[in-house]
Amino acid sequence: MTVGAASRTYILHIPTGYTGTKPLPLVVDFHALGGNGSGQKGLSHWDTKGDSNMFITAFPDSASNGGNGWNVGMCCQSAQSNQVDDVGFTRAMIKQIEGMACVDPKRIYASGCSNGGGMTYKVACDMADVFAAGAPVDFRCVYGGTTASPSCAGCNPARPISIIHFDNTGDTSLVPYNGGMTSFAADCPPNQSCTGMGFPSAAANFTTWQTLDQCTGSTAPTPGSCATNSSCQGGTEVMICVRSGGSHCGNYDALKIVDTAWTEFQKLSLP
Repeated sequence: MTVGAASRTYILHIPTGYTGTKPLPLVVDFHALGGNGSGQKGLSHWDTKGDSNMFITAFPDSASNGGNGWNVGMCCQSAQSNQVDDVGFTRAMIKQIEGMACVDPKRIYASGCSNGGGMTYKVACDMADVFAAGAPVDFRCVYGGTTASPSCAGCNPARPISIIHFDNTGDTSLVPYNGGMTSFAADCPPNQSCTGMGFPSAAANFTTWQTLDQCTGSTAPTPGSCATNSSCQGGTEVMICVRSGGSHCGNYDALKIVDTAWTEFQKLSLP
């Protein structure tokens, strides 16, 4: 498809047995830095879950002028500095899918690993009118960061939106669980300079989203190495699931990421 002057692509998977007579949920799964939709499809297997639970899946490809990464903020490559409109692409892609298939507009969800997890946070911030919930994996919200330790300062969702975050303690260099500097180069905003790239900790990220969703009360343990705050505005929830050890984007099976995310997604829809 063409978005503005750019040619963009994605993989669309229709579940086995689809007849087009009933509106189905849609899950959009964003790939990691340097990857593509095909690789993410093979990593997460959201398409297989869609076959068994009757929902549509889409696996978008990032833009070549973004260094094969998504424009999520300070990280990574050149998507932010080149002002790649990945939010505009995502909106256009969903609109095109809705023109081809029977999609339930209240049940559209986002997920993705690493830089794709960052894109999940980006659409949660900028497309809460479209997405009912997001399940980012092994990344943090770095929207609006202008220093070596970016945060979610630029995020202002149109409404509270549920987040189911997955992480691991074994990643100490790419997206460190406890936060800190990484080997990724910072992707500076146009006409700005910056040095180094750092991430907030998983715990700080979890707290940030409870604040954004105006959650009250405390978190409660949830099966699957998870903790959840369900006392959030608009019937939303903020959850974090952590694998002890593990590796960057290597926890889909061990944490049952797709199963857990889909269990939560089924409870959540746009108001």
